[in-house]
Amino acid sequence: MSVGGPKSRTTIKSGSGYRNAEYVSGPNEGVVVDLSEFAEDLVNYQDISHRLSDEQERRIVDYVKSMVDMSYFKIRKRYDHWTEADRAHDVYVPPDATDFREKAVIADTRAIADTVLTYLMAALSGRNPMFQLEGLNRKSRQSSMILERVLHQQMRRTAGEARLAQLLLDSIRYGFAPTKIVWDSGTNQNRMINFDPRRCFPDPRVNWGDWDNMQYIVFSDYVSFNSLLYSGMYPKLKMFPALRHKISPPRNAWNAHQFHREEGRGLSIDPSAPNQRERFDHAYFTLGDARVVDEAWVRLSGHEINIPTIDQIFLVITILDENVVIRFQLNPYGRQMPAVIGGLYQDSHKTYGQSLYDLILPMHDIATYLMRSRIDNISAALNNLIFVDPTQVSVPDLIDRNPWGVVRTLPGTKPGDGVFIAQVPDVTRGHFNDIAAMAELKQRVSAASDAQQGMPTSDGIRTATEIQRLTQLGSQRLGVLARVMSATTIRPMVRMMVANIQDSLSMEGSVKVDEREMPNQLASMVDDGYLDFDVQKDLQGDIDYLVIDGTLPLEPTRNAETWMNMLQIMAQTGLNMEYNAGQIAEEAIRAMGITDMDRFRISKDQMAQEGPSPSQQMQLMEKMRGASVQPNENVQQEVQKGNLIPLRERQGQ
Repeated sequence: MSVGGPKSRTTIKSGSGYRNAEYVSGPNEGVVVDLSEFAEDLVNYQDISHRLSDEQERRIVDYVKSMVDMSYFKIRKRYDHWTEADRAHDVYVPPDATDFREKAVIADTRAIADTVLTYLMAALSGRNPMFQLEGLNRKSRQSSMILERVLHQQMRRTAGEARLAQLLLDSIRYGFAPTKIVWDSGTNQNRMINFDPRRCFPDPRVNWGDWDNMQYIVFSDYVSFNSLLYSGMYPKLKMFPALRHKISPPRNAWNAHQFHREEGRGLSIDPSAPNQRERFDHAYFTLGDARVVDEAWVRLSGHEINIPTIDQIFLVITILDENVVIRFQLNPYGRQMPAVIGGLYQDSHKTYGQSLYDLILPMHDIATYLMRSRIDNISAALNNLIFVDPTQVSVPDLIDRNPWGVVRTLPGTKPGDGVFIAQVPDVTRGHFNDIAAMAELKQRVSAASDAQQGMPTSDGIRTATEIQRLTQLGSQRLGVLARVMSATTIRPMVRMMVANIQDSLSMEGSVKVDEREMPNQLASMVDDGYLDFDVQKDLQGDIDYLVIDGTLPLEPTRNAETWMNMLQIMAQTGLNMEYNAGQIAEEAIRAMGITDMDRFRISKDQMAQEGPSPSQQMQLMEKMRGASVQPNENVQQEVQKGNLIPLRERQGQ
């Protein structure tokens, strides 16, 4: 279906402004593609890709290409710097390097990045459960507790720690860490998908962090046809078997699909390169080349698809081989694009965030140059220039000399005659001090000190107090970055996952828990070590919660220090005689992260054989210290517990 027609014409006379402008519009002005015939199917979340006409498909493909081009020509300016960051991070040595000096690369840049990554991982995901949800009202408290345990189970099941570590690493290395948060209907759980920044194309018309105002974001990937087919997300592939064969790219191929990552030492392989060994006519099978797939999450006005009754519409569009629309439907995640973009240094006045490598690469390059110049100087000193008089000394003997060699001279020539060795001065003697100075500057910029890296301090021996204070100050600087990243990336990511659980999880389920860890609100729902829940009853509805990670203070009851202070106060006030101090101590130990305490507990049989433990004896003495006479019922209870022995039985022993 063609949506062409006369183009709009606007004529504005000088000085008259837009109010008096002559304006003539075409019949389909501003319409990307006319989809009015599919209005009902779209609002019912149906995939209409197989029903598109050739003209509709062409216009949609061209529109997605325009979005990718707009983003690519902006973000590609970062590619060269990202390559430099990759080289520094990988301690890169060219595979064809033959000169020894080319193999000298400063490696402490990688150590600094690993230190920052370690801190962020501990701060953002070092708790159990990994992400805790605190209900902000009485109605939301129980649901938040269940959701946090369901989310924790999914994160552990899908290697969420590794996905989160990749997100943080991309933030450190590139300052740009695109991550998709999708629901896997096959496994009935959330999935985090880390994307190479070079294959992600967000709307460049918004500044950093203003993701809600993006009109689009496109993810490009290379996958096999079978992977696409087995995913179950593209029914059109089954309807048209010819799509199994790779379609030739259009005459104007997409620039964004070039392989921009450096292959280096084989760490990165271009998936788009064809497999030439399969191109034989007599072959009875073929694996096929990788297929390029562009997945666009788009926000359009209803007018742009000729459905003016809709104000805004959020769509997902998938393009195969730069030609074919294999998915076109309403965004299953509502009015939200299922992606978060991490960055280490937030600056809302810039288009893209700054990375740690942006700050330390200049010092890294200087330090590498200093090391290589030192090697050059040493090499020159070991291979001094020799000036020779060929009329007195055999030059070939000097060139091919060995420790036991013979240098022939003319008769009458004294040793050393005819030979002058030019000494090369050591002008790079202080370069190692300069390299150390560069390392210190990098540590100052990154807040990753020697102490935080687990290394002895470079400026001499310090006291434990001094080291602790320096480490604390560095952690405070990194803590600011962690809190900002938590607010801008981690918490929105967790909220996406929670929304997916509420919308898509099966109607009932269970998670394995430690019954002793369960709050009273959930105790009745735990059976045989499993927390049973009903999605519609327990998880859905308007749940008001706060995402708590390592950057925010814990609830008092989840802090081991709270329980320890409680024990101290009880001991000082005598309240330990009225409460079970042992159970309080167990809560403190569980808050420290040790949940399996039963393997340390003394069995009842062992207690019967050995009698009361020293702690029980101490507790009994404390109880009896303040009272000379106890009520008879208390005495009988202690006898039944085995803490007291009746006098007549003791006399009979």
